[in-house]
Amino acid sequence: MIRQKTVQGAGVSMRIGPEIAVLLVVLPTCAALVCSMPTTGGALGELPATFRGLVPCADCPGIDYQLNLFDDGVFYLGMTYRERGDAAFYDIGSWSIDPSGESLALSGGAETPTICRIVDANTLRLLDRNGEEISSSLNYDLRRAGEFVAIEPRLVMRGMYFYFADAGLFTECLTGRKMPVAPEGDNAALERAYLKTRRESGEELLASFEGRIEMRPPMEGDDLLPTVVVEKFHSILPGETCQSASTPRQR
Repeated sequence: MIRQKTVQGAGVSMRIGPEIAVLLVVLPTCAALVCSMPTTGGALGELPATFRGLVPCADCPGIDYQLNLFDDGVFYLGMTYRERGDAAFYDIGSWSIDPSGESLALSGGAETPTICRIVDANTLRLLDRNGEEISSSLNYDLRRAGEFVAIEPRLVMRGMYFYFADAGLFTECLTGRKMPVAPEGDNAALERAYLKTRRESGEELLASFEGRIEMRPPMEGDDLLPTVVVEKFHSILPGETCQSASTPRQR
């Protein structure tokens, strides 16, 4: 259920073990991936947090799996396939916990969310698509890292964009995060298309492009902020919004 990769080539449908299908966002459909966590104390513990594990792979030595959870309800997810040129795939979106406090849902670019429960605040265990334990001696646990480890997702993004006073702002559809757009890469093509299409100053228009999210210093202040870098502009979609348009991220 991971999306875009950092290397060349089209996305493919992969499996992590005999029972969990992981479908990339580059495909139109996706299977649910379920993780487990027991509800002790603060459930997820302190956030932001990084959970990592080496997950079984049907036709490679393993998948290095990293999940970053943020306290604003956003997640970044990355998988690197060993002995495949370190091909890395990413997903981003929002997470939520159900009223029982037992299930964590990761809603990203797939048609169905990744579901999790809590083994403890330090361990997530991958379950099958039905939320059942996997009958296997192989490892399906993701364990909390000793410190937060940043991910810079690279994927196709859609979101509401506007350009005003020599600066672009982009509200990504799946996370809801509003981020500045770096004046580099294919940003000039995005700006030109926006200025040609907008009907009034400051109008927000749905934009699609390949890009990455990096932590960078703002124009003022010292705190690093998530910043969008446009690598390949796709399109401006007038009349569309995050709610009205589907958001498959195809590369």
